[in-house]
Amino acid sequence: MRVGLSGYSYRPWQGEGRFYPPELKQAQYLEFYRSRYDTVEMDGTWYRMPSADQVEAWKRGTPDDFRFCFKAHRQVTHLARLKPAAIEPLQFMMKRLEPLRDRLGPVLLQLPPNLKRDDERLRTFLEALDDPMFWHRNWALEFRNVTWNDDEVEAILSKHGVAWVSADTDDAAAQRRDTADFAYARLRRSEYDNDALDGWRSYFKGLEKPSFVFCKHEDEGAPWIWADYLLQ
Repeated sequence: MRVGLSGYSYRPWQGEGRFYPPELKQAQYLEFYRSRYDTVEMDGTWYRMPSADQVEAWKRGTPDDFRFCFKAHRQVTHLARLKPAAIEPLQFMMKRLEPLRDRLGPVLLQLPPNLKRDDERLRTFLEALDDPMFWHRNWALEFRNVTWNDDEVEAILSKHGVAWVSADTDDAAAQRRDTADFAYARLRRSEYDNDALDGWRSYFKGLEKPSFVFCKHEDEGAPWIWADYLLQ
């Protein structure tokens, strides 16, 4: 089980009693982060495509066993909304990330809340991901509209080996559906007590497969406390 945070470069995380020591320079954030966790979910790539220089810096700043899980750019999920026009920007993004091939974990495809269930659109998109032009094979899909919560949708993801993201929020409990040879969870509630975290840890250990677990990234709160507890 790999446990990390959704992002790492947040200035409000620095200070007495916070994640980063007060004296740490922002350029040292990644080095400090990787000393505690072996994976990170990169939310920033939803807003902007990574530059070649950024990719090289991430590669230089991490060991071989570290894993980056990038969120697909909004052109893919929110503008093209999984339609055929989504393929080209996703190809561009994956080409840009290719230098990180040996450190790339699952790529997160997070759908917008107002995108309702459309099985044919989903099938067509996932079939495109099976094309050899995509060298990467580990994809995780997060549905944020309840219309998708159906066994037939689960079967579609299972056919293509795409992980159903277990997204746990204040508004809805996570859908724990096993659809790939790895698992992916996003713990987004405002608070977690030890009993809830123990339940998640037991769940992933019971799966007996690689699992990626990310705690929320908001500036307020201390998601690293939950992450550290899961790793005990």
